Amino acid sequence: EEIGAAASRTWVSGVMPRAAGVREEIGDMAMPPAPEMVDSGISDGPGDDAVPEGGGDANQNASCGTKLVMHPFLPGMAACFADYLGMSMLTPALPYFLADLGMPPHKVATWTGAVTTAQYAGAACGNMIVGAMGDSLGSRTAMGATLAGDVLLFAATAFSTNVALLTTVRCFAGLSSPLVASLHYILRSASTKKETLRGVNAYSASVNIGYAFGGVIVGVGYDALGWAGLMLLSSGIAGIALVVVLVLVPRNTPEKNVKGTLNEETGEDGVTSPNTRAAHETAAPKKSVDVYGVYKTGAMVSHMVTAVNVGYQFMGFLVLFTLMSKQILGWSAAQLGWSFMAIPIANTFAMYYFIPPLIGKLGVHALITYSSVCTAIVLGAFALPAVHTSVVGILAVTFCLILCVVTVQVPNQMRIKIIADEYAPEQMGKITGASRVCFAFGQTLSPIACAVLYTIHPSLAIGSMFLSVLCVPMAFFLCKQNFFADPMTKAEEFAFAKRDKNENEQSGDATRV
Repeated sequence: EEIGAAASRTWVSGVMPRAAGVREEIGDMAMPPAPEMVDSGISDGPGDDAVPEGGGDANQNASCGTKLVMHPFLPGMAACFADYLGMSMLTPALPYFLADLGMPPHKVATWTGAVTTAQYAGAACGNMIVGAMGDSLGSRTAMGATLAGDVLLFAATAFSTNVALLTTVRCFAGLSSPLVASLHYILRSASTKKETLRGVNAYSASVNIGYAFGGVIVGVGYDALGWAGLMLLSSGIAGIALVVVLVLVPRNTPEKNVKGTLNEETGEDGVTSPNTRAAHETAAPKKSVDVYGVYKTGAMVSHMVTAVNVGYQFMGFLVLFTLMSKQILGWSAAQLGWSFMAIPIANTFAMYYFIPPLIGKLGVHALITYSSVCTAIVLGAFALPAVHTSVVGILAVTFCLILCVVTVQVPNQMRIKIIADEYAPEQMGKITGASRVCFAFGQTLSPIACAVLYTIHPSLAIGSMFLSVLCVPMAFFLCKQNFFADPMTKAEEFAFAKRDKNENEQSGDATRV
């Protein structure tokens, strides 16, 4: 009975057994895979299917519109969608806008990289500030302030006809990016591993929808709207997202407990989780580590290196794809805009058909390892001239490379919450900001590096992406992170050790009897 009670409390607390096929050892005891994992991929216990923020039977009978408004991640998704929609219109339209200014092809390539780099350089500088703002003032203030910046700066971009002014405006746009604030809000709204995956998928879904609509808008409307029209449309949509955040996110700031840290039973912005409260009843008390100490851990260092790589891969490929489509394939702006549909299609396929079952069977670390290897293989094929000079080759690599990159990015974003919960739960905003700084650093370095290397030879730019992805397994090795098994959290260690203790006590009682 005691063993059963301990196991029950483990499920209620949100402590998740290891993935199917992976054995965890505590001392001399080997834990078999949980049968629930075989059927569902990822399970957090009996309460998994409950709506995180008080959903219940009433929500099951609600209309689709009501469910959308009550979706716990909607404000963060709206902020993310607005920013990525603007970027997905700006990126394919930028080289055509620069060409309209009278620039020759080599300057178009260079300034395309420079303007894109300026935006992500601004993001690298601003992400830590936005993360700290989320910790101290709350997600409502952080998302509201950064979305207001999007409204103003997309409008300014519309009328920036000088490349120096355009570069400066986009740098400030990166500085006020709402992406850290939106991801912070979503991660704070999740309390279990499964909810974290749902939250990261919701964030990624916003990116996909933004790219889908952005590509369609450029494909259909670039000739009619022009550069100014597209950017003003982006400004208006950011304004709508700002209204959504201000209406749906409560005004209250993060609640502080007597020790001056976030109250872990009541999350920021009114998010309350029964799983979080139950976890306190069973989990061993955790000593919070200073956020700068977290940055020195092997888990965080390997996470940050992976984030730099993902940023480099993602923006490097977008810049190469845009330049190759215009200069090698001779596509128009409309054709390039429609081709951007390959990005959300590949992302959606990965998020809902690949990633959840693979994380359930392999775990977070193993998926990052295998996906990094696959990325290197795809880039090797992409470097071949026969591939990157043909329509079929470019589109096939587009699908495969985006599939590989997103299967690294999603589990790596899950590691943000895993690391924060393990070392410094009250500093999640700063940890999220540091992660996005690394992602933005990769995005900052990649466009200008790939654009300059592309002017020499396309294979050199692809080769730089190949070297970048090799840094991921190297970082795991140097930081002594397991390639194929996830680390056990302190809560899991305590739960399994307690069950082991109960078994030993029962065995001793039986011997005495």
